[in-house]
Amino acid sequence: MKKILFTLMAFVAMLTAEAKVVKITMTDGTMKVFTSSELSSIEFNDNGTMTVVTYDGKTVEGMNAEFFELEIDDQEVIYEQHADTLRFSVDADGISVDLNYERAVRKCNYVYPSTDPFGQPISLSGTILIPEEILSGEVASEGIMLFNHYTKFHRDEAPTISNGDLESMFMANPLNPNYIAIESDFYGFGATVRFPQAFVQGTHNARATLDGLLAARRLLNNMGIEYGPLCFNIGYSSGGYDALMTQKLRDMEYADVVSFDKTFAGGSPNDVREAYRQYVQIDSTAYNAVPLLLMVSMKETQKLDIDYADVFQPYICNRIDELVLSKQYSSWPVCDSIGREKKVHEILTEPYCNLKSAESKAMQKILAMLNVENDWTPDPTQRLYIFHSRGDDYVPLASARPLLRYLKTKGLEPSIIPGKTNLQTNFVVRNMGHLLGTTVYFAQSLSAIAAWPKMYTDNQLNPEYAAAINHDLNIVEILHMLDDMGIDTRSVILSALGMIAALSGEEIASNPAAIMNIANKIMGKLNFTPQELMEMSEDSGINIVDLFVQLISYLYGQSTHAGAMPATDGLMQTMKTPELPSTAYELQLRDWLERRK
Repeated sequence: MKKILFTLMAFVAMLTAEAKVVKITMTDGTMKVFTSSELSSIEFNDNGTMTVVTYDGKTVEGMNAEFFELEIDDQEVIYEQHADTLRFSVDADGISVDLNYERAVRKCNYVYPSTDPFGQPISLSGTILIPEEILSGEVASEGIMLFNHYTKFHRDEAPTISNGDLESMFMANPLNPNYIAIESDFYGFGATVRFPQAFVQGTHNARATLDGLLAARRLLNNMGIEYGPLCFNIGYSSGGYDALMTQKLRDMEYADVVSFDKTFAGGSPNDVREAYRQYVQIDSTAYNAVPLLLMVSMKETQKLDIDYADVFQPYICNRIDELVLSKQYSSWPVCDSIGREKKVHEILTEPYCNLKSAESKAMQKILAMLNVENDWTPDPTQRLYIFHSRGDDYVPLASARPLLRYLKTKGLEPSIIPGKTNLQTNFVVRNMGHLLGTTVYFAQSLSAIAAWPKMYTDNQLNPEYAAAINHDLNIVEILHMLDDMGIDTRSVILSALGMIAALSGEEIASNPAAIMNIANKIMGKLNFTPQELMEMSEDSGINIVDLFVQLISYLYGQSTHAGAMPATDGLMQTMKTPELPSTAYELQLRDWLERRK
């Protein structure tokens, strides 16, 4: 038996940064393609077959005659193609709900040229999911859903190996969307599984996604499959961050070859530095495997000269290889092994829990380089949908909001109404955990994707819909329209408010400011402040103060026609002042209303 060790191959691969793959015809006639990073050794057997051993100990048998190396340049290789089934299920904060809906697809895994986190050429892997109806020609593909996978720990969670829940939700549901899905494994999974993963490594993962999209398009063309005109960029959680980074990199470098109809990003840590700061300040996260993965990814892919013993508590430091680097556990077993109740200071050492320490400041400086907004000039022809639940227990809201402020400085105005502006947002969802928020994100994103071919023609909104959403019909105009129809809406509203006020001991008719008092009591019962209400409305493009002023002006006889609406700038500034407690908001509003009776 002749044995060839791949020590030389590994050395050459390191120099050429994994630019080769090995294609082998198996004894059953199927083809397998391995990147050189996956292989440990090849044994040539006396009977003419070969035994291939992968680095993680897996063994496969192949035929000697078909062993050769391929350069991965512009020639992509399908190294696996098989029938698969996507199943639609929903994870509602840890409770999996199977909705008993499935979709037959053809799963095509491929390798393609890209770069590693250090800028060197490398072969990455990805997958293409083609619904059988499209493959057979029964229906035409309307376009591509480009997925950016969420946080993975186990090697077998790579998209080329298993199908993620979000991808199945989008592809296998009663709407039966006719799209082809494309997804990269990213560096650290699939073809490059032996390397530490590049978790939230912004530009690198974005490049892996875009290069994977371009390669998949070429591959589909070679297969004679029309993939359709539309392209949506999708991601939630860390995948939402990667989706936004993909949009950013597309705007900055790939605009001549890639255009997205819309990017749908949800639950994402847009400001990675702030996410770290929030974890430390709150001293808690419902997903405590993430601080481990974040620190490991930073050390390995940023080549930081730090020791794990200085970063992690001893009971974790001693198990970093097992818990994270080996990729033998999914995230929840890692959380359970750590202890789901553990605080952040029980995971990280004191210097990394002290935001003023030299170690923490150095880490924050590097994390800040990963923020989505850095050096991004958004392309105004592209569209964004950004979703975040205010009750997100995995990704702090404070790490999501800074991007909105930045996009506003670039001329993008948020709106909760699809198509009204290029920046559709939804930050009004409250007290909803990260996992449950996924279902809201999915429902809103999928409904938009399914409606897209009907809403848009040649990338332009349906004229009737465009006219409807672009006409700023305010509350008072609607009320006056009802008045003109013979309905005494003022009396109806005052009567209803009077009954509500009576329950609170107020005289609504003689004291219009009591409306704010009632509103404050309601907000108190819902456990949020006027400041939060302002944030929620502004983040979602809703001018709630203006709506309130319009209603008061109508009810108490002030005209709103021909620019006669009272100025609201002073009131708006008062409501935005973060230091004011809710009682001060109420006093300021009472004063404002009394002066404008």
